Amino acid sequence: MMTSNVLSKAEQLAEKIRLEPAETRLGLRPEFARLLSALRIEGTSIPRRLQHLENELTQEEAERQFDNLPV
Repeated sequence: MMTSNVLSKAEQLAEKIRLEPAETRLGLRPEFARLLSALRIEGTSIPRRLQHLENELTQEEAERQFDNLPV
């Protein structure tokens, strides 16, 4: 895939993720991570807003795991 095509898909998916409720956002995380990984492999600089979203999703996933722990 061409870099601009992958970046465009990542941007579109990021916008979709931002509009989704919390439960749905994490379901889109694997595809988003795959696109960012492809960009990294190609040596493309990932825009800060996409990096920020990736970090948010990672934190949400971690919090979700702790929410399921018994007290």
